[in-house]
Amino acid sequence: MREGLYRVEYHTVHGTGTGVLYATGGKLRGGNSAFAFVGNYNDRVDGIQVKISTLRHNPDPDAKSLFGTDRITLMLKGTENGDMVDFEGEALQMPGVHFKAVLTRIAD
Repeated sequence: MREGLYRVEYHTVHGTGTGVLYATGGKLRGGNSAFAFVGNYNDRVDGIQVKISTLRHNPDPDAKSLFGTDRITLMLKGTENGDMVDFEGEALQMPGVHFKAVLTRIAD
């Protein structure tokens, strides 16, 4: 995965969302208006492996989680295609709820 700043679009059966992520040295850091995203990535022969967790930073009750809980950990597998990376996986706390995300690189 190329290092840099990415726009993130993600969805589950419960809705969609957007945010930003910065990838550098195997670490992912980012968020949106309600949640911080903190995790790690590994480039492997079979794709990019990600483990990333959410942490609410905005107490606004109108800012809903797509999983119904503020703290989740996602296990994802991704495929890079130029400036985009497609990810799929699920949350450890909610097995069976499929998660998809598209990262689009927007800066170094």
